[in-house]
Amino acid sequence: MSHGSSRIAALDGLRAVSILLVLISHAWLGHIVPGGLGVTIFFFISGFIITRLMISEWDTTGSMRISHFYIRRFFRLMPALTVFIFLSVLTLQLAGQGVGWKEILAVFLYTANYYGIFIGFSGDTFPPPLAITWSLAVEEHFYLIFPSLFVGLIVSWKRFVSLIVGVLVIVLCWRCWLAFGVGLEQLPHYRIYKATDTRVDSILYGTLLAVLLARKQALWERLNNMHCFVAGTAIILATLLIRSEEFRESLRYSLQGLALFLLFPYAVLSNSAISQLLSNRFFLYVGKISYSLYLYHWLAFGIVVFWMGNAALIWRILAMTLLSFVMADLSYRCVENPGLRAGRKFLKS
Repeated sequence: MSHGSSRIAALDGLRAVSILLVLISHAWLGHIVPGGLGVTIFFFISGFIITRLMISEWDTTGSMRISHFYIRRFFRLMPALTVFIFLSVLTLQLAGQGVGWKEILAVFLYTANYYGIFIGFSGDTFPPPLAITWSLAVEEHFYLIFPSLFVGLIVSWKRFVSLIVGVLVIVLCWRCWLAFGVGLEQLPHYRIYKATDTRVDSILYGTLLAVLLARKQALWERLNNMHCFVAGTAIILATLLIRSEEFRESLRYSLQGLALFLLFPYAVLSNSAISQLLSNRFFLYVGKISYSLYLYHWLAFGIVVFWMGNAALIWRILAMTLLSFVMADLSYRCVENPGLRAGRKFLKS
């Protein structure tokens, strides 16, 4: 298996699965489709792929340029996010609903998750489109710290792994304390689901896998098989079947992270039937536009709720899906790609 920077087709496919889970769940089907699992998969992929790229750069050049990392992140995320915010504000104005400057600032400063938990985005008749950026905040909080830790510890990768495992345990204990010690009824809504301090481990499981596969070849041999894939899938299904809210807000995220750790090598990194399925043209396309699709599907949801709220469910689902894909495709072609090209040009200058 290659641990370099080459693009993995099935990774885009899994990214597609994660965004489709989120989109379908939000399309009035959340009682059937686990949208939260889609976000967890998204976090895991993010941790894995960025750590993999960092390791590749380190092994090739003997260093990892942190400034370049942040410049790439800026050009990757900010152009599409800025246009999304502008169109969201414009749509809200058309719907006769204003948006406060504090909400916009919270999104730009990547604090939308805590803003949403403790203050709340305004939205009475129109679901607040900016609220969807909570997961971007979780990721950016992580990447504010992680590159420096990586540079300081990757030479002694076993210590690095020990630190990651330690944080995984601490976050799990912290969630358990909040769920069982403080009590869910005492917490603000979505306190555990959306907060960085309780969700960062979903990214770290992907990071842990990337480090171990790059530095411990024997692990690849152990994980790359159908048994691990089945075990991981079974664990995920179990986390979805157990309906206890205390379980869901404490152990679920850790078990799902462990499950993805087990199934990921066979499903994504090997030449298995699963990875071939994930590499088909539809999944590759959805995976490529997944960032814009994640942003715009919630704006599309709000538009349909506001202007088509009385339509039959099937028409609302179709309208939301079509609008989501059209806006995401335009964003990917006209904003994301030019932004990425501008970033590469900036780094070469």
